[in-house]
Amino acid sequence: MFVGITNSPRPYAWGSHGAISALLGLTPSAALEAELWLGAHAGSPSRIINPSQAGGADTLADWIAADPESALGVHRPGEPRLPFLLKVLAAASPLSLQAHPTAAQAVAGFAREEAAGIPLDAPERNYKDSDAKPEIIYALEDGFEALCGFRSLGSIREVILRLIELDAAIQAAPL
Repeated sequence: MFVGITNSPRPYAWGSHGAISALLGLTPSAALEAELWLGAHAGSPSRIINPSQAGGADTLADWIAADPESALGVHRPGEPRLPFLLKVLAAASPLSLQAHPTAAQAVAGFAREEAAGIPLDAPERNYKDSDAKPEIIYALEDGFEALCGFRSLGSIREVILRLIELDAAIQAAPL
């Protein structure tokens, strides 16, 4: 069964004006529209368009909690949850670099910060949950550019050593 969901765009400063509304066939709003979250994330769970299709649940998260088998079908043992979050991004300016943890790193990091008693909303908190954050990008418009990956540690070490050498040479050079 297909159950329609929707959500409100998140208004981050790097978002565009009206791009997500236009994608959805809606009248563009004057507000910034940066991310549209489609999923059951506690921070912004999707709303169910026709709650009667989902046993009266208003959000996808509520439906999964109330009737995981109907909402998810056969799922992995343990806490039934939607194993992904779809984010539609509309970036009007460059975004910051993000490095997401592997599944093992996410579990260990979240447990470490929980044990340390760091509040979930603390600015120094790195792990808001124990989930990995794999990502895929599909550009809807021409001109979208993305950078992915890092240099190897050996390559980074070589660059740093070369910069140290250059700095020493500059410091030793007569003015």
